[in-house]
Order: sequence, then C-alpha cells, then structure tokens
Amino acid sequence: MTAERSEAERAESDRRRIGQLVAFALAAVAVVVVWLVAVAGGGSGTPKPTGGSPDVYPPATVPPAGERSLTEAVARSGCTLRSFPSYGNGTTTKRLTYRTNPATSGPHPEAAADGIYDDPPSTGSLVGSLANGRIVIQFVPNAADRVRGQLKALVNEDPHHVVLAANQTRMPYVVAATAWRHSLGCHNVNAATFDALRDFRTTYRDRTS
Repeated sequence: MTAERSEAERAESDRRRIGQLVAFALAAVAVVVVWLVAVAGGGSGTPKPTGGSPDVYPPATVPPAGERSLTEAVARSGCTLRSFPSYGNGTTTKRLTYRTNPATSGPHPEAAADGIYDDPPSTGSLVGSLANGRIVIQFVPNAADRVRGQLKALVNEDPHHVVLAANQTRMPYVVAATAWRHSLGCHNVNAATFDALRDFRTTYRDRTS
C-alpha cells in the first residue's frame, strides 16, 4: 500500500506541476497579447485622431522647396506677379474700397496680428498688416481642404511676419499673396505655386515700398 500511495502522490505532484506550468504559459501569452494590442492601437492613454471642425485646416504636406528665383518660380507656377503704385496710407475708421483685388495698399484701420486665421480679419486690417511689412496669403473660401492644409504647412515653415486667411473680396484667384504694393495671384495650385509663394515671401517681407 505504501508503494502504491507513493506512486499516486508522485502522479498528483506531477499533475500539479504541469498545471502550474500551463497556467504560467497562458499568463505569459496573455501579457504578450495585451502588449501587442497596446502597441498597435496606441494604448489607452494615447489620443486617437479625431475629425476637426470645418474651421480647422486639415494637416497636409506642402511640396518641398525647389526654385529659389522668384521670376523663375512664378513662370513655372503660371501665377501672375504684379506691382502697383501706393494708393495711400495712414489709419482710418471709415469704410474703405480698395483699388486692387486683393488689396495692396491704401488707408486702413488697425493691423491684423500675424498668424493663421480661421475667422478672417477685415480687408482693411489686412492692408494694415501690409503697411507694417507683413506678407498676407489668402485663399478663396471654397478652396479644397488639401489646399488649405498645404498653405498652413507653408506658413508654418517660416511664419515670421506672415498672415494666412480666407479672402472676403471675391478675388479672381484661388490663392494670392500680397505685400505693400505687390501681389502674386494664382488661378491654379500646383507644386510650383508653393515655390512662388515662398520666394514672394522672401523677396517682399518687411518691405513697405
């Protein structure tokens, strides 16, 4: 009986040991699975992408810099570069009509602050920005989300003294950039458009003549 009992005890011990090994293996597998899910899904503490409101410009990648000559970039883009006389300066609170579209000079109210606008400043405030040497980039209100995102990315490359906003004057361009007395108007947007905008910014920023 003693031998039989010892054999039974050994068998029971073996079963317990196997059971413990199986439980340990299953726990290890569970830990690995949880880790893989966390990595794939970003983890419970990682914010998930959410859709923005219509006023938030979606992220996009602007084409990289190419041409460094404004004249060549404008020619490649098909945009129109123009210069105008000064149509006045000085501050005013009167309602104004400007002689170019988009406006490039004239009396104006207080200047708009630099930056990217979801709600565009008044045209007069943008002219005030031009008078202070800013570059103002504008797009038509119905511009594609991708174009808006690309313009935002372009401004964020070099935002010093730059304003980006939707145009409110029914300008005849999809995208335009203005400086005091100068404008760049683009009926279409292509990779070369962004080179033209970059070089316009470099050429005319901080100039008031």
